[in-house]
Amino acid sequence: MPQVDASKCTLCGNCRKVCEFHAIAVLPKEVMVFKELCHGCGACSMLCPEDAITEVDHLMGEVIMAEGGVLKLMYGRLKVGEAAATPLIRQVKATIPEGPITIMDCPPGTACTAVESIKGADACVLVTEPTPFGLHDLKLALEVTRKLKVPAAVFVNKHGLPGPDIQQFCDAHKIPVVGKLPIDRSIAEAYSRGALIAEDARFNTTFKKLRDWALSEAGR
Repeated sequence: MPQVDASKCTLCGNCRKVCEFHAIAVLPKEVMVFKELCHGCGACSMLCPEDAITEVDHLMGEVIMAEGGVLKLMYGRLKVGEAAATPLIRQVKATIPEGPITIMDCPPGTACTAVESIKGADACVLVTEPTPFGLHDLKLALEVTRKLKVPAAVFVNKHGLPGPDIQQFCDAHKIPVVGKLPIDRSIAEAYSRGALIAEDARFNTTFKKLRDWALSEAGR
């Protein structure tokens, strides 16, 4: 989080101008920092002409690790009252050990949390469904992956619902569709029992295709 040294600050307002999240207010006699709005991007400290802004640690959550067999799970848990999860996501990514294949589960949409999760990835699977909302969000997510230069493919959930033709959209934009999971009551029933659909023999080929695409993009 930014900390302003009042003895160096000239109240020039550069920090306020570069802050995309309106977390800084420059008043006639002081600079106020709203920590609840700050995303920790560092722009204010980098562009302060007087070096009056430094970054100090602010405890906003914790990184939690768990193990089960050959798998390790890592996730961040925000403290109650904290609004910006982006710095915590960066810390989770920084804690990932080198070497193993890492699957990151992103939040939906194209907010800062999703963008931070996608940054630096070898590949990104965009999960969508054949609804107007699904197609709308897919278009936005595709734009994000292209700006970040991360290869993307589409996985269609609830395939069979009446709605937009996701395959047609993907063909037109030259995006590979690496799997389609049908709208099927038995899938919902399996989830309610705690079963994993990936272990269902009916869908082995679907998930293997997804896996093979991701591994090939990662160079594995």
